[in-house]
Amino acid sequence: MTEGLTKAAARNIFYGGSLFFFLLFAALTAHSHFYIVNTSTQPMSDSVRMGKHVWEEHNCINCHTILGEGSYFAPEVGNVWTRFGGRDNPEGARMALEAG
Repeated sequence: MTEGLTKAAARNIFYGGSLFFFLLFAALTAHSHFYIVNTSTQPMSDSVRMGKHVWEEHNCINCHTILGEGSYFAPEVGNVWTRFGGRDNPEGARMALEAG
């Protein structure tokens, strides 16, 4: 009796493995599709659209981060209102942000 893998066994392993991973890929693709379709998101408000436009127009991502995404050269933009005391003193935070 010879030790080792025969051509027929290698072929069967190849086809079986290929079929298994193709079916796994198809199942995960379908799962991702149905998850995205069934997940509801709120539409963007006008203030969010304007902020996104400013962010993209001035290339803020080159220096700042927003929710951890972007460069780490300048401060995080996602928590500016909190850092300037917007919860405790909204008018003071607004004036500090306008002053630059």
